[in-house]
Amino acid sequence: MSDHNGNIACLTRKNCCQLFFVYGGAHGRMEGMGPMAFLQKSGIADRNIVFVRDPKAKFYHEGVSDELPDLDSVLDWHAQYIEDNPHITEVYTVGNSFGGWASMFFGYMLGVDKVWALAPAGPWGRDLLIDLMKDGNGHTEYDVYYSRDVEEDKIFAESFVGYPNLSLTHIDEHGHMMITGLINTGQLPTMFPPFKAAEGA
Repeated sequence: MSDHNGNIACLTRKNCCQLFFVYGGAHGRMEGMGPMAFLQKSGIADRNIVFVRDPKAKFYHEGVSDELPDLDSVLDWHAQYIEDNPHITEVYTVGNSFGGWASMFFGYMLGVDKVWALAPAGPWGRDLLIDLMKDGNGHTEYDVYYSRDVEEDKIFAESFVGYPNLSLTHIDEHGHMMITGLINTGQLPTMFPPFKAAEGA
């Protein structure tokens, strides 16, 4: 399987039925951490993981590689990965900053079980989601964490007040560095569901 110029990294674990799509910020980082450091800090390193990075930081509108040149093709890749791994029965998305937008968009479009958006950002992405998500998809739950002390993050998050299955949690003292704050308080690894074995594993 192509890694699409290093912009998609997959850790497939046949003994686990849970899949996390993980999206970094504008430069593919999790507040300065690489993907593996984030996985270890969050306690999900033993799950099925797909880390997806937008090399141009344009809301995946220009894709991630020549093979996946636009947002629709990147979305189709996600759906195909799920289909190709029938041992996966629970799907989640998580992302920070620009990647928080991605976690909400792909989570909604794929109908995943739950989304964690940590200080999601980006006015263009917000405007897209406001119309797209207003009626919900009938399944996905969303946990959005943000700081009211960061005006851009406050505007983004509070644009979704009252949306179906969407919970807003403001932790003002963390600012835009929500992952770092959640690590420092010990909250990050408690947010995600415990390991669940695949059937027959």
